[in-house]
Amino acid sequence: MDRVAAREIFRYAPEIDFNFGYKFFLGNMTNYKQALLAILKSIRSKLPLLQAMLVTKEYEGLRTITRTLRQMLNHIGANEISEQSYQLEIALLNEEEYNLQDKLERYIKRLIRFTGNLEILIKQLDIQEPIQKQEELKSFRNHDFTKTRESIRRSTDLLERRII
Repeated sequence: MDRVAAREIFRYAPEIDFNFGYKFFLGNMTNYKQALLAILKSIRSKLPLLQAMLVTKEYEGLRTITRTLRQMLNHIGANEISEQSYQLEIALLNEEEYNLQDKLERYIKRLIRFTGNLEILIKQLDIQEPIQKQEELKSFRNHDFTKTRESIRRSTDLLERRII
């Protein structure tokens, strides 16, 4: 997938700065897509915990969750949500009980919206994926990989499928 097409697809998730994430993953869209999927799974697993903390007002583990999400979101280019994670963590460390509840509620709402946008983005990236794999396969057939590990791995795959 070329950079221009990928940038257009990232319109579905306006929270993500595509250029920042693309540079962080060194232009490797496969790794970028895997990171997006991992973040989606991570947020889905942490949302029920965050909602329980909001209801019970017991914040055990909140700092760990916010730090983890902050770093993950920062890597893909979701800098505003990452900053919101940081502000929530600061409020927790400063024991701002009155402010913490409000920040946590806004943070959860933002994560829910972001999760929806991220799901749409990942579905759009999956639609584009088969074209990329076909192009990789064409380039594989036209290139001499005789002395690389990748060729050995692909050759064994082809042998297992009895293509060679």
